[in-house]
Amino acid sequence: MVDQPTYEQLAQRVQSLERETARQRKDEASLRESRERLSQILQETSIPTFVIDNSHRVTHVNKSFVNLTGISANEIIGTRNHWRAFYPTERPTMADLIVDNASEDDIARYFKGRYQKSAFVEGGYQSERQFRHLKDGSRWLFFTASPLKDASGNLIGAIETLQDITEQKKAEMALQKSERRMRNLLDFVPYPIVVFSLTGRVYYVNPSFTEIFGWTLDELEGKTIPYTPPGLEEETGRAIRELLEKKTIFRHETKRLTKDGRVLDVVMRAAIYSEDRNARAGELVLLRDITREKKIARMNQTILRFSTSLHEYPEMEELLDYISAEIKQLLDTEGGLVVLLDEENQVLSYKGAAYDDNTTQEKIKDIRFPADRSVAGKVIRTGQAIIVSDPSAEPDFYSGIDKELGYKTRNLIEAPLRSGDRIIGALCARNKKGGDFDDTDLELLSMMAGTVALAIENARFSEEIIEAYRTNESLLRISRALPEYPELEGLQDYISQEVKRLLDSEGALVILLDEEKEELYFIGAAYDDTATQKRIKEIRFPLDELVAGKVIKTGKPVIVSDTSEDRKLHGERDKKLGYHTRNLLLVPLKSKDRIIGVLCAINKKGEEPFDQANVELLSMIAGTVALSIDNARFAEELKRAYIEVTSMNRAKDKVINHLSHELKTPVSVLSGSLNILEKNLMQLPGDKWKNTISRSKRNLDRIIEIQSQVEDIMRERQYSSHGLLTQMLDECTDELETLIAEEVGEGPLVEAVRKKIDALFGPKKLESKAVALDQYVGERIAALEPLFSHRHVEIIRRLEPAPSVSMPLDPLQKTVDGLIKNAIENTPDEGKIEVIVREKDGGTELVVHDYGVGIIEEDQRRIFDGFFATQDTMAYSSKRGFDFNAGGKGADLLRMKIFSERYGFEIRMESTRCKFIPESTDVCPGRISDCGYCRTTEDCWKTGGSIFSIYFPAKGKVGPSVRIPQYPGSPDF
Repeated sequence: MVDQPTYEQLAQRVQSLERETARQRKDEASLRESRERLSQILQETSIPTFVIDNSHRVTHVNKSFVNLTGISANEIIGTRNHWRAFYPTERPTMADLIVDNASEDDIARYFKGRYQKSAFVEGGYQSERQFRHLKDGSRWLFFTASPLKDASGNLIGAIETLQDITEQKKAEMALQKSERRMRNLLDFVPYPIVVFSLTGRVYYVNPSFTEIFGWTLDELEGKTIPYTPPGLEEETGRAIRELLEKKTIFRHETKRLTKDGRVLDVVMRAAIYSEDRNARAGELVLLRDITREKKIARMNQTILRFSTSLHEYPEMEELLDYISAEIKQLLDTEGGLVVLLDEENQVLSYKGAAYDDNTTQEKIKDIRFPADRSVAGKVIRTGQAIIVSDPSAEPDFYSGIDKELGYKTRNLIEAPLRSGDRIIGALCARNKKGGDFDDTDLELLSMMAGTVALAIENARFSEEIIEAYRTNESLLRISRALPEYPELEGLQDYISQEVKRLLDSEGALVILLDEEKEELYFIGAAYDDTATQKRIKEIRFPLDELVAGKVIKTGKPVIVSDTSEDRKLHGERDKKLGYHTRNLLLVPLKSKDRIIGVLCAINKKGEEPFDQANVELLSMIAGTVALSIDNARFAEELKRAYIEVTSMNRAKDKVINHLSHELKTPVSVLSGSLNILEKNLMQLPGDKWKNTISRSKRNLDRIIEIQSQVEDIMRERQYSSHGLLTQMLDECTDELETLIAEEVGEGPLVEAVRKKIDALFGPKKLESKAVALDQYVGERIAALEPLFSHRHVEIIRRLEPAPSVSMPLDPLQKTVDGLIKNAIENTPDEGKIEVIVREKDGGTELVVHDYGVGIIEEDQRRIFDGFFATQDTMAYSSKRGFDFNAGGKGADLLRMKIFSERYGFEIRMESTRCKFIPESTDVCPGRISDCGYCRTTEDCWKTGGSIFSIYFPAKGKVGPSVRIPQYPGSPDF
């Protein structure tokens, strides 16, 4: 049983509760007062702030927040809509993420890396960004959010403050833009630029600085640059003090190191720059690398001194020795050399040398070596200068020279001697004293090489001019002597004397080859010993018994410096001549297509042997000798040919005239006889005789056509038969009339006979007439159409009015008809032909263009030669006129050519052979649809054809001409 509390106990408990209640009321009042005070502080602070509880409801916003966002406290407190102040759609604020105890990855996802942890509040974060949906538009805000915890450390909410940094951000962006613009500007400056702080730390370097000095901005930013060479520290300190005092240095020449340790000559320009008027911000330094300029200046001084001294050495060998000595001195080496290339033999030799060791200098000039077995040869082949620091590692180094000299090459440098478009040799320096060769040595040697090459070529040119003058003087004397010696033997004796004098020899000979007998004989000779000179012309030698035979067979000059080396060969010759030969020089006498003999000099006087210069001189004279011999032989052959051609022309004219005359009477008799025979056979059935008569008349017509063409070609002839027959007819008129009357009755038969004689043998008088060519050609096509009506060929007429032409109708008709007939016979069925008349350059042109088989190139060159047919003769003899491939006798185009010369018009031709039948033996089927290569008629038209054109010039213009294009098928008219 529980004891009941006493009254006193109850009264004490009530008093205790009253005291606790009073204390709680006091605490609540104090807390309320504190909250009101905190709320008042929050409301009055100038920093926009809002507070949310752990359920994301807004508990507090201050006036600054309302002013910033435009959202009143009543609208937002107690809600979760605080996001609307910042974002167009719902998303968590920084405070929301803190209440949710979000991970840093979540925060990074929402704020995309533009955030950082608070340095002052644990669990707090800060960030900045641009908000575009605030009351005043777009603003930049810096915001911080921190957790709110109770006394027990439990999270009860979060507070977020916001700071408007728009103006600061604008200034910052403007500064960044200005800095970017300035950096972009400095990046494009071609000289190195460095921006230092006043403490000497690097703030910026441009790409040109990196390119020249090697350091990048990432390597140097915030650091000093280690580019002051040892020993220049004091000078650099003075320059910095001067800059700080004067604020500008316009020019300071000094040296600076690169990252890889090279020392550069530089010119520096520096200034102090400020971001405002009162404070100095840093140093701006501009550098210019003048290393190359100073090097070139030093080189130019050296080259100038070198160049001005070259003229003091006119002799080639002295010049090259001087150049070698200068190389040795300038590059500080043991030896300097000038290597020249013998281009003909591809051999190198040292033409100039300078060595510390005189013995080596003398010995090296005697050495010759192949161009493909040395460093010099490599330099000449490639055109590239080279430094060889270790000869044992260089595959092109030729150690044979060192062995021969007893010399050790440690290193070497070589540069090509370039003259125009070829390389004539190389400059060489060997064994650098006190180190290895470098790029500066290579550049200096290359610069010297340009001057040396020019000096060598000038020296060579001078020597060649002097030698050429001597040679030309001799050739001039020989040339002037040619008219004075009409006889070939006398001329060759004179030339032998000149050779003997020029080469300072005991004897000289002009030896010719008798090709039929294969023997050598002497047409010209000059000896100190006149008996030998006389005796040698009486002797002949077999081709193989003399050195001259070898020269004729090989076509190459020969120098025999010592005949004692082959006494068997030379002894037999000397025995026949009664003369001792010590040495010989022989060069071939070259005609156009063969070697006709040898020019020889015998026994050089003095100690010097025959050399290459003598070979060249004698070869030049040999050209004149060969020409004089050729001219003499040609003149003789020309005389014989002229006599022969003249005789053949006379015989040809007689034959043609005779044939033309002899054909007249039998052709006339045969034609009449066939007509009479045809009349007599009319009573018999036609199938018995008509084919035979038709065949006979067709072939007789061809004979008549040949006779007519020949008659046109030989237009100027007169037939003696005409006068004789006319006289006989006049004297026998009465007797003939009586006899004829007795046989067939009275009639004017004698007059008919007279007309026939005049037609066959009488002279024809042709008178020129003015002809409208467009109308005339149309009429001729119409007249010819029945003759080729069996052919399926389209004639396209383009007949335009043009100036009239003046010409006899008979040759004009034969020309027009011949061109049209030729075109039809060369065009397959289903083909086409264009006939054009038009005005051209004031004159008139007729063009006949067939799209036929064309003419092969070889035949085109001979088409107007006369009696030359492009078609098979059998086709001509078996086909009718105008048939495809009927061809012709070859006289028709010759007759047109004669007409063009006689009547003053031009005839031209161009042709393209059908590509499917390129050879003359290839045959066209005669109809386009039968061709295996052409699918349509247009395909055929594109493959070949011929164009013949005749042009009648305007009055007063020059004509005629016959033209065949050099390249068939090319556009020509």
